[in-house]
Amino acid sequence: MIQAGHYDVQSKTWSEIFVDFSEGNIKEYRFKIQEGTNIFDLKKLLLSSKLKLDCPDFNCLNNQLNFTEGTLMPETYFYNFNSPASNILIKSQDSFIEYAELLWKKKQPSNPLKTLDEAIILASIVEKEAGNNKEKPIIAGVFLNRLNLNMRLQADPTIIYGLLPNFNGNITKLNLQDSSNRYNTYKIKGLPPTPIAMISKSSLEAVILGIPNNYVYFVAKGDGTHYFSTKYADHLKAVRKFQLNKS
Repeated sequence: MIQAGHYDVQSKTWSEIFVDFSEGNIKEYRFKIQEGTNIFDLKKLLLSSKLKLDCPDFNCLNNQLNFTEGTLMPETYFYNFNSPASNILIKSQDSFIEYAELLWKKKQPSNPLKTLDEAIILASIVEKEAGNNKEKPIIAGVFLNRLNLNMRLQADPTIIYGLLPNFNGNITKLNLQDSSNRYNTYKIKGLPPTPIAMISKSSLEAVILGIPNNYVYFVAKGDGTHYFSTKYADHLKAVRKFQLNKS
C-alpha cells in the first residue's frame, strides 16, 4: 500500500520512485531555529516552510515567563509536509525551558539576577553583543557588574529590537535619546521587558554560570572581538582607537 505524503521524485528512475512509494520514504524537510534571530525572523521562516501554520502569534507556546521571545531552543528540526508547526515550536520551547531551569539551579549566590526570566533576557543581549563564544562569559560579566553598580546596560542591540520590524539598519542619535522605546537600555535602568533574540546554550551558561571579572566597559575592535576596560578613561581611549579612528 502506498503511503500518502510528499515524495522526492526529482532525478530518480521509475524503479527508485516505486521503491520510495512502496516503502513510504516520504520527503523530510528541515526547520532551523538559529541563535541570534528573533520572533520576527521566525515568523518569516514559518511562512516560507512547508509546515501547517497552526500557531498564530505563537499562542500555542507556554507564557509562564510572560514572554515567548527567546524561549525556543536553537536547533534543526525535521518534519514531513504539512506537519503542525505547533509540534516543533512546543518541543523547542520545552527543551529550552528544561535546560534553563537546570542551569538556574546552579546559579551562584553572588549573581545579581533574581529570576530565571531575568537571566534569559540578559542572555539574549549577550547573544547579540558577543562575536564569539570565548568572550561571552566576559561580556556577561560586564553586564552583571553594571547591574550590581546600578548602571544602565547601554546595549545597542536592545535599541534595534525596540525598532523592529521597521529598523532601517542605522542607529541614530534620536534613537539613543528615545525614551519611548521600552528596549532603549541607554534610557531605561536595568533589563528590557523581554529577551531580544533566540539564545544559544553558551550565552545562557555565560549569564548564569559566568566567570566573575572587574570589567565595566567594552568596545568592538572590528575583528569580531572586543577590548575590555575597568576604567572609563581607558574605555574612551579604546573607543578612539577602534571606533573613531576607523578609515
